[in-house]
Amino acid sequence: MKAAGFKSTGPPTWVWYSLKAMPLKWLRENRPPVLTIEAGARTEYERLLPVEENNARLKTELQAHKKALKKTLDREKRQGELITLVIPEKGYISAEDLPPMLPSEKQYVPPPPPNVLCFVCRSPVYPYEYTEGIENPACLWCQKKVLDFCDEVC
Repeated sequence: MKAAGFKSTGPPTWVWYSLKAMPLKWLRENRPPVLTIEAGARTEYERLLPVEENNARLKTELQAHKKALKKTLDREKRQGELITLVIPEKGYISAEDLPPMLPSEKQYVPPPPPNVLCFVCRSPVYPYEYTEGIENPACLWCQKKVLDFCDEVC
């Protein structure tokens, strides 16, 4: 009885009941050897059975309709995306026809200039321009000028 969907009041009387009509329909189709139904319960069963059968039928129709609706909405969405593409009169799309790109989040931030300054022009001197430990470092530009000057004088 419990497998059919009935509930029980328990021992010692064991009155089985159901708030739905479908378990009674199942019992009617699979009749047990001993079954007594009260008159009031039978009228409720006859009243509820068509409503529950109609609800079950409508549920299956609703599921089929939802499935079809989802397919059509997906198809319309995909078609709507394809229609939004407009080719200009020139016959092709170039960068000027596209919306501007958003700037990337990672922008180059140059490192701070070094603390070591050229003793001639006072511009920053980077480590690749001199060897460590020189007392008066010069930038490459000033080094070139000094070497050219020495070549002319010497």
